[in-house]
Amino acid sequence: MLNKKKIQKLAFIDPDGKNKNNIRKIIFKVIDILLNKVSNAEKFSPLPINFKKMEDFNLNDLPISERQILKKIKFVINHSMNASNPYYLGHMDSLPTTMSVIGDVISSTINNNMLSKETAPIFTEIEDKVVNVLANKFNLGEGSGGVMLAGGTLSNLQALAIARNRILGSFEKGLMGLKRKPYIFSSEESHTSIQKAAMVLGLGSKSVISIPTDSNGRMKITELEKSIKQIIKENGQPFCVIATVGTTITGSVDNLNEISNLADKYKLWMHTDAVYGGALIFSDKYKYKLNGIEKSDSISFNPQKWLYITKTCSLLLLKNKKYLYSDFYTNLPYVHKNKNEYHSGELTLQGTRYPDILKLWLSFQHLGNITYSILIDNSFKFIRLFKNNLLKIKNIKIACEPEMNIICFRYEPKDKNLNKYNQININLQKYLLKKHDIFFSIIQYKGVNWLRVVLLNPFFNMRHIKKICLSISEFTKDTKTLKTIKLND
Repeated sequence: MLNKKKIQKLAFIDPDGKNKNNIRKIIFKVIDILLNKVSNAEKFSPLPINFKKMEDFNLNDLPISERQILKKIKFVINHSMNASNPYYLGHMDSLPTTMSVIGDVISSTINNNMLSKETAPIFTEIEDKVVNVLANKFNLGEGSGGVMLAGGTLSNLQALAIARNRILGSFEKGLMGLKRKPYIFSSEESHTSIQKAAMVLGLGSKSVISIPTDSNGRMKITELEKSIKQIIKENGQPFCVIATVGTTITGSVDNLNEISNLADKYKLWMHTDAVYGGALIFSDKYKYKLNGIEKSDSISFNPQKWLYITKTCSLLLLKNKKYLYSDFYTNLPYVHKNKNEYHSGELTLQGTRYPDILKLWLSFQHLGNITYSILIDNSFKFIRLFKNNLLKIKNIKIACEPEMNIICFRYEPKDKNLNKYNQININLQKYLLKKHDIFFSIIQYKGVNWLRVVLLNPFFNMRHIKKICLSISEFTKDTKTLKTIKLND
């Protein structure tokens, strides 16, 4: 029998409310530690430069005090990536909306399971309604819908599983009965999750044909059709083409209308990876970049990126929701349901699933379309300002014209070879982080190193642009530019 005297008083929230006040005290202490870090984010480096390893990872036989726990919590927070700092610019990680944080607290405390309506009644209803609204926002039409998943990798995986089952008829018999080897087509700049998905689905990573891109990182349509024809000639079976809206490296956007035309011509499933760029649907000014996305058979979209929702939060949207039932459904015999009713655990890759929908719905309610439109439009404004001032620095080159709030650049001093350029730019990245607490990521694009900048932070402004440009100029010893940088629109 469990001896209650040996259980920490604050191990659980007592359903009779006996420890409510003490629980409140420790929660408030944690909140204070968090707020001290996040509300002073610029005083802390974007990355923990002096990273220290935690010494104690043992599973203790005896419990430790709340004071000791708080000390460990503070250590973890101080040694974490600091996305709230406006100079954290290296990746597609954003500071979260207040309501998505609150949504996470509620969802974690309530601890419902999105497996079924029975285990998450209100969350299931919210998810059904919100996902349908978003499918309509992308103009997927009547009969559209979708599911939520933990990240873009899973969304892409399930999309390709449905495409495989629908186009190849492999839902029950798998790939063993196929007479021709199936192939997927995607840009050479598409996300690595596509190869992962092909591997997991039994297609093999080599079933993904990488299509060359143009100087702006967009899939070459002529090369796509050439590859499709070649595979058919070799007796292969093309079944899916993947368009990308917002490539991970440069934020490039494939031509959705032209890809759709080829998908129709060769009877292929068209999946659009809009994990990043799908947020443009909320901007009246820039949603034109998504023209043609409504022709997609499926779309992956991650609000955890440009909509500022806490991780994880991803959507798989389908033009025909019925394919979830006909080409993915697996029965849950251990949960009761009424006739013609489906549980989400029967329609998603995940069984047990976190109620990510609450933080998304609360953020939509709190901010509204107008706020998201302003945030996205401002990102474009500042990427333009950043580019214009960056190019004032001597020997700075950009990889391509930014199509979103992402820009890749490098420093190319004269009389240096490619290997030296690559190392110089690695040194520049290290210099900016160590000397000025500015973090850019190093990426490989077209075979060379570039520094990548992602302008996601809503508090990023002209002051930050100036500091960055001056810091880069300082590294390059471009004293002339140092004196003349002006932040003009």
